[in-house]
Amino acid sequence: MNKRLILVLAFAFVIGIAFAAYAEVQNVKVSGDITVGGVMRNNYDLAKTRNIGATTIGAIAPSAVTYSDMEKDLFSIARIRVDADLTDNVSATVRLLNERNWNGESAQGLAENNRNVGLAATNAVDEQDVDLDLAFVTLKEFLYSPLTLKVGRQEMRFGNGWLIGDPDTSLVALRSSLAEGDLSARKSFDAIRATLDYNPLIVDLVYSKVAENNTVMNDDTTLYGLNAAYEMNKNTTVEGFFFSKERGSSDSAAANVDVVRTLGTAALSDTYATSNVIKGKSDIVNTVGARVVNKTVKNLTIDAQAAFQFGTYNPKYDTNARWDSTGAPGAGGEAGEHAGLTSPRRAWGMEVIAAYELKDIQKIAKYNPMIAATYIYLSGESRDKVGNKAYKGWDPMYEDQMIGHILNSIMGFTNLTLGALTMQAKPMDDIGVKVDYVTAWFNKRFPQGRAVVLSGVPTATQFYMGKGNFIGQEIDMTLTYDYTEDVQFSLLGGYFLPSRNINEVGNETATTPNTNPRRAAASEIMGTMKVTF
Repeated sequence: MNKRLILVLAFAFVIGIAFAAYAEVQNVKVSGDITVGGVMRNNYDLAKTRNIGATTIGAIAPSAVTYSDMEKDLFSIARIRVDADLTDNVSATVRLLNERNWNGESAQGLAENNRNVGLAATNAVDEQDVDLDLAFVTLKEFLYSPLTLKVGRQEMRFGNGWLIGDPDTSLVALRSSLAEGDLSARKSFDAIRATLDYNPLIVDLVYSKVAENNTVMNDDTTLYGLNAAYEMNKNTTVEGFFFSKERGSSDSAAANVDVVRTLGTAALSDTYATSNVIKGKSDIVNTVGARVVNKTVKNLTIDAQAAFQFGTYNPKYDTNARWDSTGAPGAGGEAGEHAGLTSPRRAWGMEVIAAYELKDIQKIAKYNPMIAATYIYLSGESRDKVGNKAYKGWDPMYEDQMIGHILNSIMGFTNLTLGALTMQAKPMDDIGVKVDYVTAWFNKRFPQGRAVVLSGVPTATQFYMGKGNFIGQEIDMTLTYDYTEDVQFSLLGGYFLPSRNINEVGNETATTPNTNPRRAAASEIMGTMKVTF
């Protein structure tokens, strides 16, 4: 009898592990949204025409091969989400995402087309891809009641997105099928997040693997840290945070631009410093700071935060670094500022937003008017010194803010002073109007004639620098129409006027440089329809 019982139990065990187990579902919710839009962008390289570059196409010289840089695209972003409650304290969430330009090229077709016209191949994502945007499990009261655990691919946004909110952000190449990658809806991190709710104190601890590579041991990008928010009273909330981002020393380096345009010589030339000797140290960004949100004054909200960064700077990840292995001046007579060596980080940044609702002014109260002012300071690095002792450029981490629609697409979130003014109102119940004015400066100017990738993404457009700090100014206007509770139409128009410090070096001649600059204003018009279900 005992032997039979053992055989029965063994058979039951084998059957149990051979078939996938499933949990009983208490409730399932299906939701999603579809955004369809059209966008026209012009002169995003801030130049009247765009040159193919050094590649000769057939018998045509590169200098004669130019093309219009106006973009006219239709696009779709579709997301579908499933939330399943398994028990009162256990739930699972999955969301699928597809982003594509209408009838856009597949990755393979786009790479082939680029080769045909003499451009580098691309690693674009296929427009038919359906990506796993969210896939996480939520465990409430895990181990004990204040603790909630989220494990898997999830969105993480702390505060107003100044530091953590978007893994595809400034200084990071966007992974999107959209030609306009900055419009991507992807906001998810592969992470473990533990939330401790000690009302009025809430503490979040996170660990995220932003990039995982199998071929080399020390080549990952990892994010971890904590955010603590304390509600002092109904008008004041205080947050403290510490986040650390580490890129392994064996990760692939950025393609450094490292170009100087030489003026007034027999011929114009681009010169490069090609040395790439670097110490085997990881690039580490530790950020510690605090944020305060206060509503003591009626109708006024003040949102202020500041942070300090320290750690290790590795110039191989900086697309605008200029250095050589010995620390000697680089090509073109310009000094190599980091001598190919790692250095300590010493950077800081701050942001202040003041928003005032004008609802107590009787004549205009019915329009729900609001005005807001934003000030942002992000420290920068001097680019014309030999052997800097510390790197002082702010690292944007994974910020998720939109301060100027065109500026956000062109500029990285570093070495900037930004000032912005916003006015918005609802002239009718279902119509909204918003106007933004933004102006920007470099905190540390780039050497004159330097080629710079302002976004920090190695494959992005280069801009030639003038001798000043002023970047330019932008104005955006957005109209929204709530057709129903679930359908919204939006129309955005933007115009960015760069200063003479951007693309100052243009179509010069050897004897008369800077007489015919190629600088041009950038513009954007975008209309969208979004349906939420």
